[in-house]
Amino acid sequence: MVDVETIFKGTLCRLVCYSPVSFNLLVGMTIIQNEHMETMGVCVKNGRITLMYNPQFFAGLDEDERTFVLIHEMMHVLLHHCTHRMSGDRIRAYKENVAMDLAINCMIHEETGIAMPRFKENIGEKKKGDIQCLLPSMFKFPDNLSFEQYLALLDKKFPDPKIKFVFGPGSNQSDSSDSSDKSGKGKGNGKGGQSNGDGDAGQSNGDEDADYEVVIDISEDCALGKITKHRIDAKHGENYDEDAFIDDYVRNVVEQTIRNQQWGHLGANAVEMIKKAQEQPLNWGDILRLKMGPFISFAKEPTRRRWNKHYGKPFLGSTIKSVEPVAVYADTSGSVGSADLSRFIVEIERIAYYTGVYLWSFDTSVKDPDKEELFSRCAIESIEFKGRGGTSFLPIFEHVKSKNISQVVILTDGYAENVDASQVEGLEVIWVITKGGNTKGKPGTVVEMN
Repeated sequence: MVDVETIFKGTLCRLVCYSPVSFNLLVGMTIIQNEHMETMGVCVKNGRITLMYNPQFFAGLDEDERTFVLIHEMMHVLLHHCTHRMSGDRIRAYKENVAMDLAINCMIHEETGIAMPRFKENIGEKKKGDIQCLLPSMFKFPDNLSFEQYLALLDKKFPDPKIKFVFGPGSNQSDSSDSSDKSGKGKGNGKGGQSNGDGDAGQSNGDEDADYEVVIDISEDCALGKITKHRIDAKHGENYDEDAFIDDYVRNVVEQTIRNQQWGHLGANAVEMIKKAQEQPLNWGDILRLKMGPFISFAKEPTRRRWNKHYGKPFLGSTIKSVEPVAVYADTSGSVGSADLSRFIVEIERIAYYTGVYLWSFDTSVKDPDKEELFSRCAIESIEFKGRGGTSFLPIFEHVKSKNISQVVILTDGYAENVDASQVEGLEVIWVITKGGNTKGKPGTVVEMN
């Protein structure tokens, strides 16, 4: 009988030569065999990175193919695909996952010791020996673009209304549907979404108590399905777990790799993409220190949330000791899309790394939470935005005065009435505007999201 664990360890040792940065990540992860998975995938949950793989799938690959798929999965982590919150729509997530694979697979070049997986038998329109991975050339896209660029190209080439999905048992949907008409969540909680070793980052953990599941698969009757069917798992999960701690952990691994110049066989473009991915869109440490200096202590205290940037694991890092909490107001009006709300959650969590946070949502009025308490990263799953009406900034400042708050962060697209400077007198206000938002008429500090 094949000893899959021994085979896995052998491939892991190969990474020391071919991709040391992948090896350094993998040895710090939880690795689990799971026969219920179709292939292989990585996910971030509860502050840990987990690699799960089907032992039969892994043993059935050639040694060079095993090296490729492990590097591929680690690239999902290095590029923060697993820790940056994506769409909660299972149908939308399919296209996003395709874009991730396109960004990664063209970075990993085939050579002696590294080979893309091939189909081992005829499946549908795919023939034995065909490349099982998704490549930009299959879509007539250029190589070496980012995930966001490939997603934009996919949106243009394959409009959502023209993509056909098949809904499996339990969804109570018709046999096929355009994605413009159906939500990826169906009428139940998704279960068993797993990631594909040919490029799915993330894993869906659905409600175990549900007595049926929503299964979504793409149809080969549409243009996107003809290319991606059997090359990517349609059950790609809906639960990306945004985790700033894991983000920092990955950045620490990359920093050590940069210092030691241990990139192995990764090409120059892949190295630059990895370095670029470590840049934080908004550096809240600098923003809060510069704009709210009187309210933030320069004293530091040890923290388990990040490792020491000089010595790494297991030495504790440090964080700035907060003196006064910040009041964060998140725009939940109808003009703010679900993707922006997800980004708001990301930024709220990052602010909470530096100081205490009180959180309110607003549209034409401020929505008080059921329980007013300091926000912590442990409470991120419980955030529930209220609103979805029009937009007005004036209620924020009335609320601020009633609460005797002195420092405010407003997350918004900026589309509402202009605010007069007299209304923010005596306050430290930071406006965080979504990409393409309105930055005019915002007294205080204005920061645009990338």
